[in-house]
Amino acid sequence: MSKKKTPPWVLLVCTGAGNNIQGGADMWVNNFLKEVWPTLPNRVRFRLLIDSKRPANFKPTSLPAGLRYHFHYDDPSITEKWGSESTWVHFLHPHYHMRPHIWDFEDKFGICFVHAYPKDMLQVKVELPELNERVQLGTKVDEKFYTEFLLTCKRRIWIGLNKSTLLSDFPNYTYYLPNYYEFQGPAALTTNVDSGIVAFAARAESRKCLHWMNGIDKGYALTSQWDVRNMRDVTRFQLPTVDIYQWEPGIKHAFFSKSWGIFHGAYFKEPFGYSIFEAVDYGKLPIINKDWAPDIDYKYRVSTKNEFDKCIKQIKKDSHQTRMEERNKLIEFMKKFDNKKEWIDQVRSQILSFF
Repeated sequence: MSKKKTPPWVLLVCTGAGNNIQGGADMWVNNFLKEVWPTLPNRVRFRLLIDSKRPANFKPTSLPAGLRYHFHYDDPSITEKWGSESTWVHFLHPHYHMRPHIWDFEDKFGICFVHAYPKDMLQVKVELPELNERVQLGTKVDEKFYTEFLLTCKRRIWIGLNKSTLLSDFPNYTYYLPNYYEFQGPAALTTNVDSGIVAFAARAESRKCLHWMNGIDKGYALTSQWDVRNMRDVTRFQLPTVDIYQWEPGIKHAFFSKSWGIFHGAYFKEPFGYSIFEAVDYGKLPIINKDWAPDIDYKYRVSTKNEFDKCIKQIKKDSHQTRMEERNKLIEFMKKFDNKKEWIDQVRSQILSFF
């Protein structure tokens, strides 16, 4: 009788997971670990490398029970051991710059789930000239390296709902598998839109255009205090009428439940827009960028600060009925992505195709 073949080790790499959520990519990783990883055969042979320092407030219980995980800077020798033992290295979310301890295993690079494409991200320097190239990216971005990195991966998977130049730059073995969003409502459109208060809930990187809230009558922003301070230090945008709330997952519900109605979701080159979905789910009315889901005939779109200010005034002038009709167009579009089971099946199939 032949011996049963031992399944290979597979290394999953991400930049963050668990209770330390910094953005949509971390949420996607958590959804993968919660929904996809438990369905994988021989899941004990999958290990998670969190390629960062262990945060001081990290809670082990925020990751699935039974998952083997390791923070690289806890002990780099473990990273070396796990990489050497693995047959495949799949990137749930990679860094956008060289990581030498990962590059040692380039011959094992399998799937890279792409959450943002540097070539698109860096277009912000052209599209937002008011920043005078003082661009905040939220992380180090090396476009040349990232291109080489993607060439080394056997397969690339774009998770955004917007089309990216990634798909044309890498026409072979690149797939489109967008993220999903589970609606809890959506709630009815709030009448707080009449107040004209605008809220923002995202990272304060330049392409999110938080600076467009400079000079509005009143606003709230749920984001990083440090990023806002940096923006104030290096640009003329001081946001004097915007109350800043330090980002913390635990206060998100309270923030979205506050008495405001207009949501600033006019992010430039936004791949998926999880916070735009959330705003709609909570009964808010988003302002979106002209490049986000461009096939929707939606009235409240902007691409400049001047258009943003005019859009707020237009929303305040429009009737509640008009606002509801416009928001319903978004809801109809967004409901196409309320497909968790389909998403699980497709992501699972991608992983299993390497066995």
